[in-house]
Amino acid sequence: MTVRSAFAQFRRSARRILGLAPAPWDDVALIGASGLFDVNLYLIEGPDIRPAGVDPVVHFCTAGWREGRRPNFYFDPLWYAERYLGDSGENPLAHYIRTGEAAGLSPICTFDPAWYRRTYRLPRRTSPLAHFLANRRSQRFAPNPHFDLDFYLSRHGDEIGPNRDPFAHLLRHGAGRDLDPSASFDSAAYRRTFMPSGSAAARTKWTAADLAVPLVHHLDASARAAQKAQRR
Repeated sequence: MTVRSAFAQFRRSARRILGLAPAPWDDVALIGASGLFDVNLYLIEGPDIRPAGVDPVVHFCTAGWREGRRPNFYFDPLWYAERYLGDSGENPLAHYIRTGEAAGLSPICTFDPAWYRRTYRLPRRTSPLAHFLANRRSQRFAPNPHFDLDFYLSRHGDEIGPNRDPFAHLLRHGAGRDLDPSASFDSAAYRRTFMPSGSAAARTKWTAADLAVPLVHHLDASARAAQKAQRR
């Protein structure tokens, strides 16, 4: 038995023991090379994965996306699948990489790839999401048109500090302090008017936390309303 075949046998045995479906290797290779998979985030949010000895990308492709595990901060696989894929069973991130992003589909309600490409004049072959993930700590790029980067930094820049993602600061602190993402969005007023019973229902703990932020609640509600209008 060669080393390669022995490794393949071990990999199949590990997947069988863990109850995982056979890995779609084209998806694994595509996602692994995309720049859209944050291994550190995946392991931090999934402490059960490292002890199991499973490659994080393989785990995501075989089970993780169905469980709502995030491949990066700005991709929600369950939200994307519900909005664009229905019951197709297709890997949401693989779909996004192959066709979704080019078609202007959003990876999550807080990131607008079509707007991002236009605003920052990205070359045609550059992925807006990959570009933002690589540069989000530079404090020069916003994920959507509703987040006024200059406004937010003028108010909270000292607290955020250098080499930090300003929008991640909003996600982390926006719910508890009703931080305004722009001069035209009053988070406290929005909460009083549209969130009297709290945040919207969510399938995972991280989406529940995000939906408690008024701007995220608004963007999610707007996306769902647009989806319903398209189905009529």
